[in-house]
Amino acid sequence: MMVRTAFFRRTGAVMAFALLLFLLASCRSGDSPSQLGSANSTPTPASSPTSTVTGTSAPATFTPVPTITLTPTPGPSLTPSRTPTPSRTPTRTPRPTATPTSAPQHASSVVVVGTPSQFLTATPPTPIPTQVQPFAVPDGVTNILLLGADNPLGSASNRTDTIIIVSVNREAKTASMINLPRDLYVFIPSRGMGSINTAMAGGVQQLKDTIVYNFGVPIHYYARVDFEGFETVVDAIGGVDVPISCSFEDHRLISEDLDPQDEDSWELFRVDPGIVHMDGSMALWYVRSRESIEADWGRTKRQQQMLRAIFDQGIELGLIAQVPTLYETYRDTVETDLDIGRILQLASVAPAIRENGIQHLYLTPYDMEYWTLPGTERKVMLPNWQRMQPIFYSLMTPSELNSGTRAPIRVEIVNGTGNPDMALLAADNLAWYGFWPDIVEADGEEQERTTITYFGSELKGMFAYLLSFVFDQREGDIELAPDVESEASYRVVLGADYDPCVNRLLAPRGG
Repeated sequence: MMVRTAFFRRTGAVMAFALLLFLLASCRSGDSPSQLGSANSTPTPASSPTSTVTGTSAPATFTPVPTITLTPTPGPSLTPSRTPTPSRTPTRTPRPTATPTSAPQHASSVVVVGTPSQFLTATPPTPIPTQVQPFAVPDGVTNILLLGADNPLGSASNRTDTIIIVSVNREAKTASMINLPRDLYVFIPSRGMGSINTAMAGGVQQLKDTIVYNFGVPIHYYARVDFEGFETVVDAIGGVDVPISCSFEDHRLISEDLDPQDEDSWELFRVDPGIVHMDGSMALWYVRSRESIEADWGRTKRQQQMLRAIFDQGIELGLIAQVPTLYETYRDTVETDLDIGRILQLASVAPAIRENGIQHLYLTPYDMEYWTLPGTERKVMLPNWQRMQPIFYSLMTPSELNSGTRAPIRVEIVNGTGNPDMALLAADNLAWYGFWPDIVEADGEEQERTTITYFGSELKGMFAYLLSFVFDQREGDIELAPDVESEASYRVVLGADYDPCVNRLLAPRGG
């Protein structure tokens, strides 16, 4: 069974790892692990004015007004070059004379709970799954649970809006991550069946136990951030340039000083395909929205887009080298049980992981069983472990496309669309799936249709099925050119028919 996977390369990292290397480098030790903000719903007015993000010539900082124009402009993180060029010279920070060491990491692999039948409260009950066999953690692997909340840290509410597991392999210098849908209905040790976003009611350890019980992944550390902290970080680095491949719209507050309970305070806001510069407020709107047919699945993709943009910006500004200073400056932004020694250890492998690529794993409705709670009309999603098991196994296993384990598959992009953003979006899509994109100068002549050429005679092992999916082509239409010498494996000429909007959560299986 092939695992559904998407994959990032040197153009940036995923949401969880970005948060780890930038935010966690500036966090404090967790002292009240049971406190976390709740996920309050956003009112959706019956009608609101419509705002549109369109492309012009230079980025503009967003100011919420009924009619808005933002400028998609290529950002440094999307320049397809082997060595990123910093947009400014970072301030050098003296290194500590002694590198802090970290205590040995530990994660319980077996959860001790009572007899599951004692938690049956309904007749007939919701079936309680048997604890899955915990996976063995390879040497050099650290699993970190990243949590997001919409209420401030330390508030009375304890629901988690975002739950992400990131697995870092320090020896192979690779990383993987997976989002857990917040409404997934699971067994919570010592409590019973419930939505996974409520497991924090018993503290961080209960959530860790819930994950190892239901998904077999031992968790070593955790970190959590509220949305105010997220906005602060985005604004602190001057905003981020985010590649938008698919048009997206949802309601948004016209101004943050307006009453969110008043429907007139909201507008329908849209971003169109392009490279869009976002400040903290707009970035938070983009990653939080669930008002689309994709719901949690689409939100997973947007969150990863955003935080990989933050990670790239942090690399460009030289923030990895400033971890000790950031640790002191932003220590109240994030709560974690990671110590400074472990943070420095993880930060030291960040450049190599960025080069090798980060594997993104995800769950889809195919991996769930829909269930109506007995005696109610409420429908929930139960995990289907038979389908999920290979996905979670891959979390601590380097991807086949990881350039740390094989030669990278390079793809030349020739832009024949007449729109410079299309080449950048194509490069972003390729990087998402693990290919190495390089934009080459076009001859200025526009093409009607997109074509793919392979510089060889045998496509076996070259992920032709995945490449053709990214560009909405048939694998059989790939042209073979065995006599052409090139550093790249493929050349893609973008035509007027190119649409950068691909469903990243439904990539095909193949080999």
